[in-house]
Amino acid sequence: MAHELDFSTGRAAIALRGGKATAWHGFGETIEPSDDVDTIIAKAGLAYEVRLAPASFAADGEMHAAEGWCATYRTDTMRALGMVSDSRYSLDGRQPRDVVAFFRDFLRERGLSIETAGALRGGRMAWCLAALGPDYEYLAPGGDLTRAFVRMSTGFTGNDGTTLDLTTVRVVCANTQRMADAETKGRQYKVSHSQVFNGPALAAAFGLAGERWRITCDAWNAMQARRVSDDEAREFFCRVSGIDPADLSIDGKVSTKARNGLQALAEAYRNGPGAQLPGARQTAYGLLNAVTYYVDHAATVRDTYGDGKAAARLASSQDGTGAAVKSRAFKFAAELAGMAVAA
Repeated sequence: MAHELDFSTGRAAIALRGGKATAWHGFGETIEPSDDVDTIIAKAGLAYEVRLAPASFAADGEMHAAEGWCATYRTDTMRALGMVSDSRYSLDGRQPRDVVAFFRDFLRERGLSIETAGALRGGRMAWCLAALGPDYEYLAPGGDLTRAFVRMSTGFTGNDGTTLDLTTVRVVCANTQRMADAETKGRQYKVSHSQVFNGPALAAAFGLAGERWRITCDAWNAMQARRVSDDEAREFFCRVSGIDPADLSIDGKVSTKARNGLQALAEAYRNGPGAQLPGARQTAYGLLNAVTYYVDHAATVRDTYGDGKAAARLASSQDGTGAAVKSRAFKFAAELAGMAVAA
């Protein structure tokens, strides 16, 4: 897990309540209740700015301008972060400090406070997290506790914007499921870097958190009540993976990688953390948690940015392909449980 963090400056870019005692692999600084924004930023490794520079490329021994494009880079290490359009991309209100300051003020108005802040993927993403408290906890049979958090993040690669969303952590195995399922993701706040940052819109999205939590808990209850057969489990994992079950019997039709993925999902369903608890064993809820556990901890990912497999897996599970897989798993598990979910 340590390699999920940004170590560009020689130390882990993360700060959190409880400090090293609760951090990944003992990394991290401690956020104190009295810390101001600048202190949190310094502790979290976010004391850098992101700027734009005209992009160029080398060809035939000469440098040429890449017209219409700029590179984003961080000012402390001068490391390039991404390629963006020079006419549409804006950093107004999206600097790492802006994210922490806005989120801190936003939380204070609601009686909450920042619990974690930091940088990921070499500084390509700045993020903050806060727990929503006891009113947003879900206890399944067997002591299977899930807690809800609100997360704000902004990225600088050109492929991501600024997002506020809810995420849940299943304590028994610490896997996460974003509650941006098909029924509710239209209420998630997300704005690209080509759009104006809109604080009131963010507040309106957060105002629907209670409704989203109720819908999600109702879905989980229905999933736990829905017993599934081995054949249904197999079909579920094929569907989530985009595989026709009939193709499994045809040599060469399904790649070895895809078959290995199905086997890993089946293993997580049978023997993963919490798989034998009453609410998960042989239920649609167990199918969902097998997928979220697999995506967050075991899935094969491509390390596009050279930050390590764990960092790539985290990025995928939160904002990329893995997040889409988890959203599909929620939709399909809800359908198994008889709950209609909008496409």
